[in-house]
Order: sequence, then C-alpha cells, then structure tokens
Amino acid sequence: MAIVSCPFCGKKISSKAASCQHCGQNLADVTPDQLMRAARDKRMATAQSINNHAMLAMVLFLGSVLYYYFKEPDPESVQGYLTHLALGVGALGYLISKIRMIMHKRQ
Repeated sequence: MAIVSCPFCGKKISSKAASCQHCGQNLADVTPDQLMRAARDKRMATAQSINNHAMLAMVLFLGSVLYYYFKEPDPESVQGYLTHLALGVGALGYLISKIRMIMHKRQ
C-alpha cells in the first residue's frame, strides 16, 4: 500500500482506496479517459489562475503608470513612493507570472 495523489482533487490517499475521502470520487471504476480529462482540467485551471495573476499585475502596473502620468506626484512624497512601489510590484508580478506560465507549459 502506497500513498498516491487523487487524480481528481490532488490530495494524498491510499493506493488501495476505493474512493477518495476528500472529494468522494469513486476510484474503483475510473477509466483512463476520465483520468486524462481530470489531468487536463487541472492543468487548465492552473493556467487560468496564472493568467489571472498576470492580468492583476498588469492592471496594477498600468494603473500606477497612469496615476504617475496624470497626477505627477512628487517623488519625495508618500504618493510618489507608493506609485513607484506599485509600479515595481506590478512589473515584478507580471514577470513572475510569465515565468510561471513558461514553466507550467514545459511540464
């Protein structure tokens, strides 16, 4: 008996279990086609999550650029500091999201 991941929810279960105690899926009569669909759905959900993070980072980046352009805050003020911080966090978040997407596609 070994500990394996449930193909549907990804949590750890016994390899001899007839059903997953976490998601309740019956594992006794699972076909290979159902396993492929579950794996595909999981990959698509992960890719969508990474894309959502990239979009949020892009909105933060562009919002800070627009704020800096139209309001022209003093770089020494709190608004200027927060604008630069949001700009950096947005740019870094977008780069990290894109690196995660590349690594996700390579798997």
